[in-house]
Amino acid sequence: MLVGIDAFALVISGLVVAWVRFGTPDSAVAIDVDFPLRYWQVALGVSLLWLIVLWVEGLHSLERLAWDLVQVSRVARGLALGLLVVILLTFALKLPGLSRAWLTLTWLTSIVLVSLGRWMLQHWLARQHRRGAMAHRTLVIGDNAEARRIVDVLSASDLHGLQPIGYVTHDGSAATEGFSGLPVLGPAAQVRSIIESADVEAVIIASSAFEHDEIARMIADLRCAPVRTHISSGLFEVLTSRVMVHEIAGVPLITITTIGFTPARRALKRVFDIVVAGSIVLLGLPVWLLIAVLVKSTSKGPVFYVQPRVGIDGRLFGMFKFRSMIEGADAMLEELADQNEAEGPLFKIKDDPRITPIGRVMRKHSIDEFPQLINVLRGEMSLVGPRPPLPCETEEYDAYHWRRLEVPPGMTGLWQVSGRSELSFEEMVRLDLFYIENWSVGFDISLMLRTIPAVLMPHGAY
Repeated sequence: MLVGIDAFALVISGLVVAWVRFGTPDSAVAIDVDFPLRYWQVALGVSLLWLIVLWVEGLHSLERLAWDLVQVSRVARGLALGLLVVILLTFALKLPGLSRAWLTLTWLTSIVLVSLGRWMLQHWLARQHRRGAMAHRTLVIGDNAEARRIVDVLSASDLHGLQPIGYVTHDGSAATEGFSGLPVLGPAAQVRSIIESADVEAVIIASSAFEHDEIARMIADLRCAPVRTHISSGLFEVLTSRVMVHEIAGVPLITITTIGFTPARRALKRVFDIVVAGSIVLLGLPVWLLIAVLVKSTSKGPVFYVQPRVGIDGRLFGMFKFRSMIEGADAMLEELADQNEAEGPLFKIKDDPRITPIGRVMRKHSIDEFPQLINVLRGEMSLVGPRPPLPCETEEYDAYHWRRLEVPPGMTGLWQVSGRSELSFEEMVRLDLFYIENWSVGFDISLMLRTIPAVLMPHGAY
């Protein structure tokens, strides 16, 4: 299906661009030859060539199928390589008159249509997985924290198609902390027979759960088994685009490229924030005025609510929001403390009585957050980053939690598009640290794009 979708997108791109550029796909590439090529013929040939390049680049593996900027960049890079091959072939075969505008526009259109087709396939597969179809029965080998994390990640996502059915321990006894209700299928020494009896299709080995010799023995046992074997690196905090495998003197090594908020990267992020935030403020002024009128006319109090928050390196600042609560809401916080539904230092109530009717609508779609663009322009916040905590929340922070404030706080972030208010505090911190470890402008753009559906379909926001 993936190959078919890519082929269809590539052919349609070439034909549509030829129709727009020349009025018909049957237009001749050159008219001063005995047997002129038509653009529909060139489109078919170029599409086949690009399809082969995508295959060679490993982009027809469902395990690498995802909808994010990383996937789009891989598609663009693969098609760019194909574009270079086409250009070289035109010189080698002395093809006359091939339009550079057609070739460039076909390449750009192909990136869009191929990426769109992959997005549609990914969501169709996710629906099938939720129904229990087209999912691979997966055995997790290990019973430590890493193995539990693997089970939790697989159980929470529908996109990968790996369905955990059980796990294996050293001696076949059950793990003390449980594995989301999964059964223990036996000891690691009998993994081959377990795979055959349980009809396992994929295996994931938690590398930190076993000694090297044990892992080597299991890999040897599974080398002829009809399963896909994966070994977890345990690097949950590192984005895969930063990880490379190198061989030095016959030894495979995992190399992690360095990423940090150097002065140059901080300056780049600041310029990006100013340009994007400034543009949004200018374009959204009419909407701001309308919201201000609605807030002022429906309840007493100021239009903006300035709340003290903790920013980068623990510095206090006033965060702007459209007022969504009644006047004196902060004074009611103590008497509502027993109704808190959040874990850790957070405070959240699903049906908070302090919220005004217009405030409830604004909060549902995060409209009350727009004035934080002022904080972004002032340098107190960023468009993307960890959410700034209240001063009282940081009283319960330990050294690990304070790491999330090593960068400017953001209007949106990784955990907002990963589950929003349904995540626990520790999960929020983990996602914030993952963002810090893997920051790039492309990552910021990806999270901003993913925020749009999270706001339009606000599941879990309150």
